[in-house]
Amino acid sequence: MTDAPETVAVLIPVFNDSGLLTSTLRSLRDQGVPILAVVVDDGSTPPLACDADSAGVEIVILRHDANRGIERALNTGLDYIRRRGIAYIARLDNGDRCAPGRLASQRDYLDAHRDVYLVGSAVEWRDDDGRVRFVRELPTAHDDIVRTMHHTTALIHPAVMFRTSVIDTVGVYSTAYPAAEDYELFWRIARRHRVANLAETLLVTRFDPQGLSMRRRRQQLRSTLRIQFAYFRPGTWESWFGVAKTLGRFAIPYSWIVAIKAMRSRRSDLVTA
Repeated sequence: MTDAPETVAVLIPVFNDSGLLTSTLRSLRDQGVPILAVVVDDGSTPPLACDADSAGVEIVILRHDANRGIERALNTGLDYIRRRGIAYIARLDNGDRCAPGRLASQRDYLDAHRDVYLVGSAVEWRDDDGRVRFVRELPTAHDDIVRTMHHTTALIHPAVMFRTSVIDTVGVYSTAYPAAEDYELFWRIARRHRVANLAETLLVTRFDPQGLSMRRRRQQLRSTLRIQFAYFRPGTWESWFGVAKTLGRFAIPYSWIVAIKAMRSRRSDLVTA
């Protein structure tokens, strides 16, 4: 099978879909690029099934016989995409939706900026009733992203697109940092290559207070702390602040963090109105 040079592979790991995958795949219809949706079924019971006709895009389902974790599911997808020879990989989580034209915008940006190997975007969180919970506007320039990464998320995993070739220089997702595999990979990429964010909000992600990040929050914080120490720069306030912030989050209820993000979003809306 020969893919068009401009094809984008969209990597979606899924474990026990709750009826969300169809809407996620449908959001790929109006993207302006050829798409291959690579869905990795990480040991779902019953095995995952999806309606390719309703999605309107080419879909490949890769299956694990048992649940092996998101890191290994992502790497299964990466290996398949590399073997297909597809040049661009976009991430998407089950339940999230791409804004129209997201993939074309990110692919065009990478085409126009050959020194950039990964590009993300601003992200909007909505609950199942459609209510906006908060919006994350992120630094767009490489140096600002790297500085920010010392103390907070500066690239949102399901909103990024990267060149498949970056795997050859930095490797695949590590299994050594449970629940923070994306953060650690982004550090490896940013140390070797330039990264960027588009200012536009190109992803609507599902706000789920019982989602993976919440269920594995303490594990995620422990992994985050280890990553921050691994990339610690003693001469920068960002590194010190990042470690202190992560330590503080062990004692702060997640609901407080959500409330703070919501207040920041409302303040930003007032400033730009």
